[in-house]
Amino acid sequence: FADSSHKLVDLLGEFQPPDGIFVKHLSEDQQTIDFEGFQHFVVVYFGADLPIDLVEQLFMSFSKQTKERRLSTFEEAITNVRNKLNGLNPISERLKPCTEEKSYEGVRIPLKPLVCYLSLLEAASPENKLEVVFHVYDSDANGFLDKAEIEGIIEQMMTVARYQHWDTIELEPIIRQMMSDIDLDADGIVSLEEWKRGGLSTVPLLVLLGFDTLQLDDLKEDGAHVWRLRHFSKPTYCNVCCSALVGWGGKQGLSCGMCKYTAHERCVRNATNRCIRTFSARQCERLSHHWIDANAPSKCAAKCGTSISVFQGKRCRWCDRHAHNKCLPAISDACDMGELKYHILPPTHIFPAFLERKNVQQHHVANLLQAVQPRFNTRPLLVFVNPKSGGRQGQKVLRKFEYMLNPRQVYDLSKVGPEPGLNLFANIPNCNVLVCGGDGTIGWVLDAMDKIEYEPNKRPPVAILPLGTGNDLARCLRWGGGYENENLNKILHNIEKALPIYMDRWQIKIEQKKKSDKGDPPPYNIINNYFSIGVDASIAHRFHVMREKYPEKFNSRMRNKLWYFELGTTETLSSTCKNLHEQIDILCDGETIDLGQGSTLEGIALLNITSIYGGSNLWGTSRKSSGASRFPMPFASTANGHLSSRVQDIGDKLVEVVGLESAIQMGQIKAGVRAAARRLSQCSTVVIQTHKAFPMQIDGEPWMQPPCIIQITHKNQVPMLIGETKTTSSWNLLKKSSTASTTSL
Repeated sequence: FADSSHKLVDLLGEFQPPDGIFVKHLSEDQQTIDFEGFQHFVVVYFGADLPIDLVEQLFMSFSKQTKERRLSTFEEAITNVRNKLNGLNPISERLKPCTEEKSYEGVRIPLKPLVCYLSLLEAASPENKLEVVFHVYDSDANGFLDKAEIEGIIEQMMTVARYQHWDTIELEPIIRQMMSDIDLDADGIVSLEEWKRGGLSTVPLLVLLGFDTLQLDDLKEDGAHVWRLRHFSKPTYCNVCCSALVGWGGKQGLSCGMCKYTAHERCVRNATNRCIRTFSARQCERLSHHWIDANAPSKCAAKCGTSISVFQGKRCRWCDRHAHNKCLPAISDACDMGELKYHILPPTHIFPAFLERKNVQQHHVANLLQAVQPRFNTRPLLVFVNPKSGGRQGQKVLRKFEYMLNPRQVYDLSKVGPEPGLNLFANIPNCNVLVCGGDGTIGWVLDAMDKIEYEPNKRPPVAILPLGTGNDLARCLRWGGGYENENLNKILHNIEKALPIYMDRWQIKIEQKKKSDKGDPPPYNIINNYFSIGVDASIAHRFHVMREKYPEKFNSRMRNKLWYFELGTTETLSSTCKNLHEQIDILCDGETIDLGQGSTLEGIALLNITSIYGGSNLWGTSRKSSGASRFPMPFASTANGHLSSRVQDIGDKLVEVVGLESAIQMGQIKAGVRAAARRLSQCSTVVIQTHKAFPMQIDGEPWMQPPCIIQITHKNQVPMLIGETKTTSSWNLLKKSSTASTTSL
C-alpha cells in the first residue's frame, strides 16, 4: 500500500499550483476539478485507459449524487472499473452508463474527498490510511494540520455521518472534542505523529473517516432487505405485484430474512427497500410498529377481531400483530414487541457508541454500536449460533432467530467470534446468553466471557440449544441431548422460566517432560465438562482423525454415533491402553491414588458434570447414608465408605475422579447394564504424571500427549441457566424400573 499511498499524494500534488501538470483543471478555490481533469486522474491512478462509459459512470456517481449517497455509489463504480480491468463484467446493475448529454461544462467534483475515498477502498492498515488523509488535507505541506485543515477533516466525517442518518447536530460537538483531544500538546496544530496516535486509539474516528470498513459496511446495510430463496408450503403472495408465488417444484420466491417481505425474483427490482432498522440514531424509549402489507390471511388485533384477507391489512414485524387497513388508527403507534418482548433488545436501545460523551473521553470504544438496558422488566437475549454444528440445523436456527429477535442480538460464529456480541451487551446488566452449538462452542463462548470485565454478580447466565454430537453439558443442565426441530418460541419460553446455577470450571496446565517429543498441542487450557486419559480418549482420537480425513462420512448425529460404536469395538480388540497403572501416577489433594488395586484400568476420567459420552453418568448414583455430607472432607479420596455416599455437584468446587476398566465397561454404563465406573476420589486439586504418550481429551476434543506432568486446579464459577425439570412419563418410569432390576441381578 505504500506505493498506492504515495501515488495518491503525488497525484494530488499534480493538481496544485504552480507546477502541477493538471493545475488548469483545478477551480479557483482549489477544491474541485472538471471532467477532463478527472479523466487524467483516473488514467494515472489505474495505469490504463478506461472505456469512456466507465469513466462517465465514475464521474457522475461522484458529482450527481448527494453527499449522503456518494460513499455507496462511488464504491460500486470503483468495483466495476476494477472488474473491467481484470476482464470481468461489472457487478452493479443499478449504475448504468450515463445516458445524459456528454457535455460536462460546469460540472465539477471535489478533489480531496475523491482522494480520501480511493484511499479507504485500498486494502491497507488504518495507520497507512490515516497518513494518506493527513497528507491530503495538509494543503501547505508543512507537516502539520492547522485549524482550517482540521475543519476540512471534520466536514469529511460529517459527510459519512449524514450518510448513516445519524444526528449530526448532536454529533458535531463530539467530533470536535475528539479532534481537540488528538492535539496532545494543545498547541492548536496536529502533527503527523499526534494524528496517527490519536486516530488509531479512537474507533469512532476510524469509522467516520471510512477506515473501519467492517463496521461501516455492517451499518450501511441496516434497513435493506436480505433476500433469500424460499419454498413455501402455504399459499403466499408477492408483496410487489400481489399475485401468487408459483415456481418449478412448488411455490417459491425471494423472502427477506429480516422482515419476511416476499417477492417474485422478477419483482425484486421493484421492491420497496424499507426493511427494519436494527439500531437508532439516538437512545429513545418508544418503538413504533413496523407495518408491512399482510400477504397471507390472518386475524385483526383491533377490536373488530375479524379475519383479514390477503393485502387487506398490515402486519407488524416486531410484535407480529395484524390489523385491517381501516383499523390501524385504532391501534397505538407504540409497539410492545409482542410475546417475545422479554427476549428482544429493541432497536431504540442500540445506538452509536460515540454519541455518549463519556466514551469519547475514554478514547476507545470496542464497538461502533452500544446497547443499554430497556427500562421495562426484560432480559434481552444474546444468541450465538455455530452453523457448522448439527448438520444443517445450525443455519436454520440462525435464520429463525434473526427474524424472531433483533438481528443485532444474533451472531454467526462461523463469521465472527463471540467478542462483538459480548461487547455490544457489556453495558446491559440484566441479560441472558444462548449458545447454539456443541460443547466446544459453549467452551469458546465461556472463554470469551472471561475476558469481559463484568461488574460483580453481573455476568450473564448462559443457556444452551444443543446442536453437537454428545451435548453433555446441555444434558446436565436439562436442555436435552440434541435439538430436534422443536418450536423455538417454546425454547425461548423455557429460557424465560429457567433458573441460574453456578458451574465450576477448572484450569489445566500441562508441562511436557521432553520438548523434543512430538505430539499434538492441547485444545484447551480450561475444563468445563471432563478430562480423560486412556481408552475413551483413544476412541475419540481415532474418531477425530477419521473425521478430518473423511469429513463427508460424518455429516449427521446418527452417523457420528455409529462411527463411535465401530471405533469402540476396534479399541476393545486392540486394548491400546491396558496396564495403565504402570505408566501413570496420580495425586488428589496431595494424596497418592493406587490405580493398581482391584480390576486393571485402561483409563481415568475427571468429571465436572454428571454427563459424559452423550449421557453416561460415570460417577453414578450415590447410596444414601445418614452420615453422608456434600461438603469437602479431608482425605476423602481414600475413605471408600465416604466416596460411596458422596454426591456429585456441578458447583461444589470439587472434581470427581473415576477409573475405566475397558471400552466394554463404558458401553455397559451407557446401556444401563452397569451402574458406574470405579470411584477413585473427589477432590479440589489433581496432579498427574505420565511416563509414556497417551491419548487425552478435554470436553470431547482429543489429542496425543507425550509424557508430561498435568496440574488441575479450580479456576472460577460461572452462572449457567438450568432448564425446568421435565415431567417423567409412565414409559420412562417403567424403563428405569426395568433397568434397576437388571442391574440388581
